[in-house]
Amino acid sequence: MSETDIPTTEVERLPRPRIRIGAALWGLVLMAVSGSVLWLMGAPARRAAALDTVLDLDALGWTVVIVVAVGGGVTLLALAAVVRRLQRR
Repeated sequence: MSETDIPTTEVERLPRPRIRIGAALWGLVLMAVSGSVLWLMGAPARRAAALDTVLDLDALGWTVVIVVAVGGGVTLLALAAVVRRLQRR
């Protein structure tokens, strides 16, 4: 009798599928952004108000937008690192 003929009594455990936390977080961000864009484009009044707001931004306004965007990206990366560390335990 060879090794392949011996029945195994234990069920082989497959490794858990790896969840890509970064991809899931970025997917949520893209869903939020796309939902916001759809809501803004849904009515002409909202579309006009958003366009006026963007066109009226000065240098300080654009600086705030850039700082908030970079801060949001850093926050997402940190959150992904925390979740990854918790999954390893």
